[in-house]
Amino acid sequence: MDLGYLINILLKRKWLLLTVVLISSIATYFFIDSLPETFKSKAVVSTGIIDYKGVSLQQDNPFIQQFQIESSFNSLIEKMKSRNSIKLLTDSLLLHDLQERMKENGKPFTQPDEDKLAELGVDLNNLVMKLKTSNSDSFLNTKPLPAVDNKLAEAFKYDFESLWEKLEIKRIGETDYLSVEYESHDPSLSHFVVQTFLDKFFEMHEDDITKKERTAEDFAEKQFLARKQELDSITALIDNYKNANGLVDVTSQREGVVSHIRDMELKLEESRLQIPALKTNITSLERQIVKLGKGIGDDFANAILYRDDVNNIDEEIKKLQDQRVELFASGKSTAAIDKKIENFRQKQAEMIARTVPVNAAHKGKLDDQAIQMVQDKVAKQLELELAEAAVISYQREINRLQGKANILTSNDNVLATLLASKDIADKEYSAAKEKYEAAKSYSAGTENPLGIIEAPEFPYESVPKHRAVFSAFAGIAGGSIASIFLFLLAFLDTSLQSPSQFQRVTKLPLIGYLNNVKVKNMNLHDLFLNFQTKPELEAFKENIRKLRTSLEASGAKTILFASPKAHEGKSFLMVMLAYALSLNDKKILIIDTNFKNNTLSGYKTKSFIEISTEGSTNRKTESMENGYGQLSANPETAGSDDANLRNIDIVANKGGSQSPAEVLAGKNFKKVIEQYAKKYDFIFMEAAAMNKYSDARELMPFADKMVVVMAANSPLGNEDKDSLEYLKGLNGKLLGGILNRTDLKNS
Repeated sequence: MDLGYLINILLKRKWLLLTVVLISSIATYFFIDSLPETFKSKAVVSTGIIDYKGVSLQQDNPFIQQFQIESSFNSLIEKMKSRNSIKLLTDSLLLHDLQERMKENGKPFTQPDEDKLAELGVDLNNLVMKLKTSNSDSFLNTKPLPAVDNKLAEAFKYDFESLWEKLEIKRIGETDYLSVEYESHDPSLSHFVVQTFLDKFFEMHEDDITKKERTAEDFAEKQFLARKQELDSITALIDNYKNANGLVDVTSQREGVVSHIRDMELKLEESRLQIPALKTNITSLERQIVKLGKGIGDDFANAILYRDDVNNIDEEIKKLQDQRVELFASGKSTAAIDKKIENFRQKQAEMIARTVPVNAAHKGKLDDQAIQMVQDKVAKQLELELAEAAVISYQREINRLQGKANILTSNDNVLATLLASKDIADKEYSAAKEKYEAAKSYSAGTENPLGIIEAPEFPYESVPKHRAVFSAFAGIAGGSIASIFLFLLAFLDTSLQSPSQFQRVTKLPLIGYLNNVKVKNMNLHDLFLNFQTKPELEAFKENIRKLRTSLEASGAKTILFASPKAHEGKSFLMVMLAYALSLNDKKILIIDTNFKNNTLSGYKTKSFIEISTEGSTNRKTESMENGYGQLSANPETAGSDDANLRNIDIVANKGGSQSPAEVLAGKNFKKVIEQYAKKYDFIFMEAAAMNKYSDARELMPFADKMVVVMAANSPLGNEDKDSLEYLKGLNGKLLGGILNRTDLKNS
């Protein structure tokens, strides 16, 4: 279903569509005009949700999600339109109208339902006093209305449902503002409602905020004090433990001891490495002395080693060395002791270097080289003693420090548990303190975030009815609905309105189509000879010529014309094609094999062929009798003023209920067709409707090709499915279909 087809549907029904549009527009115009005038009062309120005034707990969070903003607006709007909020307005309206009713020239906004008012049976003076009392603190007393008060509100139409429907509260775009509107028959009522509602709601909202913030501050303070007490308790426990165990900073102390142990172990290793080297040097010196044969060298060496002054210096160096290890272990500077040790070693070296007196028995046996070796051996032996003493000192100090480290580790585990508890308590304390400070600051700086940007103005003019706009919209809507209805009918329409629809629905090849023509009589001689002033007739003629070209190009000589249903235009089409072919000097034989509807047999010889679109005119034909299955045919051409008619002959029949197979049984009709084919260029045969009769199937063996004719205004139904399936299975013997009576706009 293409766009052109849909547009054509609208064009065909344009007057219907225009009528629907006009009726809808006019009816809407008069309906709106009959409605009473209304007056609307409006105020604009800033909410503070986006542009907050005062202290905000979220002021440090610039990335507030959009859904949070929308949720805040929705919550505020729902609160404003809640029953508690509307009750404040109901009380004020009832108080106003009841007071006005009690005045001599009072002007209440609404005249109540007197019957409902009488049913209450209450004293209006008492009601006024009650409302005055409740209205003075109504923002603190928002309980649902009692039954009597609710019925009173219904009598004045000030109940929740009545006010809720007319009170419109909505956000203005993406701004921080809300619009509050109320529309009624009385401008004073509209202004009073908006003004009073905002005043009462502002009071209630501010009280809710203050109460909530005070509660939040009290709770935060209790949490803060509890966390502080817990933190102080753990801190005191840690201090007592440190004092009892002489601890300042266990972790640092333990790390310092471990560091000293590591340094002492390095020094210990250095001293241990010196001992093997010194022993090796001493052994080497002893071998050299022996080689020189100087046995007296040992005596000389012992004389040096056991000298009092040398031994005294050696003892001093050992003492200083022990002191140095202790200072090094405690992390103190050893520079002064190092300098003293260096001085003593230099002094000792000088003593050793000085040759001691040698008695006469030894002097001849020692030379200078031997003396030097002996002195070196003595020096190394002294160094070995110092190194061994140092190893003992370092090992002793390492053992002492290791014991201290173990004690500190044990203390550190206990203290670590206490410190972990303190860390948790400290975090809880900090969080509680932060919340308390924020709550205190928020409570101190909280103000009602709501504010009036535009105060409600008195509506002196009524609300525009926009009659023209609504009428135009109603017309468009009515026209659209009518168009949709027409499209729906077109969608349900199963007729083949266009050539493209024919191919898409039937899945059959299409030879061509004939557009529908609206003439009473059609003179074929005039149609083909002269130019037609009517576009549809000229298009019709050209479509016939296109079909003629297709038949000539097909190579088929005997063509059977059939259609699923009767009255699809087969006879009309066959006469048109026969005449068009005769113009090309072709000889055509038309055999009326449609025994159920022998329209072709009715044509008579005239000086022209004239076809009526309202009924059939006739041409002279030879007859085909089928009374008892007898068939005789001897066609011949009759004289005519139209020379083209001499090329067209018709074999007629007188009708009957027999099928072609029964009529032609034993007649060797195939041989008859072969004889006709020698004389004529084309042989046309017509079959009865395929849906009802078997004629087309029985005649198909005698034809080269079949042409199926279908009318565009004839809908397809379930009865057509079998015929279409048969046509699809002809395996090349189907020349194609011709769509008749097509609307030229759909082609």
